[in-house]
Amino acid sequence: MSSPHKKFLTISEAAQFLDVSTASLRRWTNSGKLRGFRVGGRRERRFLEEDLVAFMQATNMEPAAPPPSASPSAHEHGKHIALFFRDPDEQWDMLRPYFIPHLAGGFPVLYIQDSTPPEQLKTWFSEGGLDVDSLLANQLLRILPPNQAYLLTGQFDTQRMLAFMESAILAAVAAGHARVLLTGEMTWSLSGPPGAAQMMTYEALLNPVVEKYPEVTIICQYDLKRFNSASVLDALLTHPSAHLPSGLVAGYYRM
Repeated sequence: MSSPHKKFLTISEAAQFLDVSTASLRRWTNSGKLRGFRVGGRRERRFLEEDLVAFMQATNMEPAAPPPSASPSAHEHGKHIALFFRDPDEQWDMLRPYFIPHLAGGFPVLYIQDSTPPEQLKTWFSEGGLDVDSLLANQLLRILPPNQAYLLTGQFDTQRMLAFMESAILAAVAAGHARVLLTGEMTWSLSGPPGAAQMMTYEALLNPVVEKYPEVTIICQYDLKRFNSASVLDALLTHPSAHLPSGLVAGYYRM
């Protein structure tokens, strides 16, 4: 289950979230344009993530590309990311900085779920300050099960899935979107459906796709408690970037 606590960001994290300077944040909070909080003996500023999302929507700001935990140089290489987590709370804590500013900026997300129930995903997005019903109605957020994506024909086929992903990208670009985020929970493969052995071949072939389409970011999610060490190593070797609970590592992959 998700944490009931609201997400607070430091002033540095909030500045990265909005892609502005800390001086701008101080000015906006001092003038009352943006709500902030003071904590501790040093009266340090903290910001609710949902307030930042509302501020972006009210001012038509574009979201910052990298998540707060990633440096700009890391994001430059981070268009196809293997994201590793150990439990649902950690999963959402790591995904949130990608999804919330992206969706708040009006850019589409395709989420292929498996182990996370759709209702839980909707709750997470709602807790991030997003109008989930509106996003779903406007096709800015699409949540699909594996049998509507990876296993559409009852088995996994690398070329068919690559075509599926490219079709989703092209649809977003044709609709005028400058960015599109695609993500999948890779636990679909653990039950051993036909063709699952092709998964890492597919992962490697996604790298030319993200090079072809600069608008797209693809995040492949791996539950460290369910995938064995060999699978984790394969995931590391087929992704240009890895987002670990300790931070984002980029640029080690070579074709």
